[in-house]
Amino acid sequence: MSTAPAIALSLASGTGTEQPPILLPRPLLAPASRIASAHRDHLFPTAPGLFLWLERQFAPGRTTYLTGPSGLVAGFLSFLIAAVAAAEGTVSLRDGANRFSPYTLAALGRRWEVPSDELLGRVRLARAFTAHQMVTLVETWADDEVGEPVPADLLVAGDPAMLLEQEEVLEYERAALLPHVARQLGRLAATTHRPLLLVRYGDDPGFSWEAHGMPSHETLRLVPLSDGSALVTAQRAQDRLELVALAPHQRHLEEYETDPTALGGIERWDGPSLRTATP
Repeated sequence: MSTAPAIALSLASGTGTEQPPILLPRPLLAPASRIASAHRDHLFPTAPGLFLWLERQFAPGRTTYLTGPSGLVAGFLSFLIAAVAAAEGTVSLRDGANRFSPYTLAALGRRWEVPSDELLGRVRLARAFTAHQMVTLVETWADDEVGEPVPADLLVAGDPAMLLEQEEVLEYERAALLPHVARQLGRLAATTHRPLLLVRYGDDPGFSWEAHGMPSHETLRLVPLSDGSALVTAQRAQDRLELVALAPHQRHLEEYETDPTALGGIERWDGPSLRTATP
């Protein structure tokens, strides 16, 4: 537990009486030079074209939002984390939604022929089960990263707002804690000079981290399609990426047992573009 001094916040209620103070430990954020110099320049240094699209949606020291239906977000996030780890990168995850599945990552590792223990060893996970545990994890995140022998290449905040929205959190506490968490996440990304992915399970138009003072580099929104596929839309770039299910003849994400032209036009990520038929 941190012994740092505490900041007491008090909010006046509508009746003019003062609510009990909310005690927020002041984190000891380390200077950026302690960790930024050890990072790689790319999340996916040797990956094929699909990952180059993904990498453009991140920026060092900035926040990228990920939102959409909960099931889609969970699957896409597992894929993204596994992809960074398979490229020998390290992911630091603070999970406030208890959605992280190591079994899914291990299964992806087997498809990519990466040993599961090796893949999972590149993911640093801390879970929170109460709102105040989540706040503490966010506040101490940068200090924890400084103490790690291998710096993280990607920071992932797994829906920290979910716990703050629980019924046991009083409205005046929520009003103080949400902007506090937003400030701490912004300072975390800037201090570590690493990309931060801020996840929101469920596409809730009534909630916005930006409304709590957390600007973004990009917003990735997952949209399900009627044929079972999905779109990832990069709203600021006005670009999109289509996701499709793994084809029956596909051994790995980029290898096929048969001619890829038989798979409905799906191309290998690292292969030449297919010829189009002439009328």
